[in-house]
Amino acid sequence: MDMMMGAFDGGGFGWGKEGGGKGWGKGGFAGGGKGKMMPQWMAGPYGKDGGKGAGKGAWGKDGGKARAKQWSDTGPDNAWKPGEYFEEPGTGIEGLKDAITRAVEPHAPAELKWSKPEMINKLCMNIFNISSKWWKNDPRHKETGTAIQAQALLEEFTEKLMSGLAATCSDKPWFLEIYLSEAIALAAINTFKDGTLFKRTVAPIIVTHVDEAIFRYREEERHSVVMWDAVSSVGIKADYLKKANKHLGTSFEAAHISAKYGTSPAATPELGMVQDFVSAWLQEFSQRGWDILNNGINNPTQDQQVGVLTTLFQYLCDPAHSCLPHDLTSQLDAPPPANWDFIAAEAIKIMTGAA
Repeated sequence: MDMMMGAFDGGGFGWGKEGGGKGWGKGGFAGGGKGKMMPQWMAGPYGKDGGKGAGKGAWGKDGGKARAKQWSDTGPDNAWKPGEYFEEPGTGIEGLKDAITRAVEPHAPAELKWSKPEMINKLCMNIFNISSKWWKNDPRHKETGTAIQAQALLEEFTEKLMSGLAATCSDKPWFLEIYLSEAIALAAINTFKDGTLFKRTVAPIIVTHVDEAIFRYREEERHSVVMWDAVSSVGIKADYLKKANKHLGTSFEAAHISAKYGTSPAATPELGMVQDFVSAWLQEFSQRGWDILNNGINNPTQDQQVGVLTTLFQYLCDPAHSCLPHDLTSQLDAPPPANWDFIAAEAIKIMTGAA
C-alpha cells in the first residue's frame, strides 16, 4: 500500500517542481533537477515517453510483439511461459502480485479446482491484460478535467475490471468476498499516472473510490440474483418470468427518481424515505407488469394479484437479502422487518386504485 501513497501529486513517482523539464529530479519527474533517478515505469516497456511514442513503447509498430518477446526473455533461465504473470521493475504492475497474494490467502482453502498459485496468476493476468488494453485504447486520462470526471473514469475502469474478472470467476463463491480494492487501485495508478486528469488525485482517495465502485458492482450483481429468485418463487408462469424480471429491474431504477420522498408517514424520517421508495417501486412494477399480473399468474383475481405483489416485494425487502438501496437503508438504525406489513398495505392500495 505504501507504494501508492505518492503515486500522484508528489513523492516517489510524483511530479517535479514544474511538472516538466529536461532533467530528472529527485521526486521522479522533471523540473530541472540534476538527479538521474527515473521512475521504474518510465524506464519500463512503455519507453522513455511514458508510452507516447508510437514505436518506442511496449506496443510498438508490431502491435505488442516486442513486449511478448521481452517477456519470453525474462524470468530465471528464460522460463517465462505464455499466460503466466511476470512482474519486475518495468514489467507488469508493480505490487499487484503481492496485493493479490494477500487477498487470496483467506479464500484459497475453499477453492477446490485451482491451486493457490493458479488463483493468483489468473487474477493478476486478468487485471494486467484489461489494464493494458485500456491504457492503449482509452486516452481520456490524458485530458484535463475535474475531480468528478476523474472519479467517474475510475469507477468505469473498476467496473470494467470487475466484469472481466467475473467472466473467469463468476462461479466462485469467494469472488463476491475477496478484497480487490488495493489490487485494482494499483492497476489504476499504473494506467493513469502519465495523464493530467489525475494530477491532483492522491492515492488514498483512489483506493476509496475503487472500494466504493466495487461495492456498487457487487450490490448490482447481488440484486440481479435476488430479483430472479423473487420472481421465480411467487407463482408467476414460466413463460412470463423473464418479462417479470426485466420489469422488476427497470421499475427499481425508475423508483429512485419517481419516489415522492417525504410524503410517507413513519416512525422516523429515514424510514419514511425507505417507504416512499418501496411505494414507488410497487407502483412502477404494477404499471409496467400489468400483463404479468393479469395473464402471467393463475386465477388473476384482485386478491391473488395483491398476494403476488405482497409476497414478491416482501421477499425483495427481507433483511436477509434486501434489494433496498444502500444509500437509504444505511441511514436506518434497523432495517425493515421480514414480512413487512407496509408492503401488504401498499399492495392493497395499488390494486384497489386507492394509491
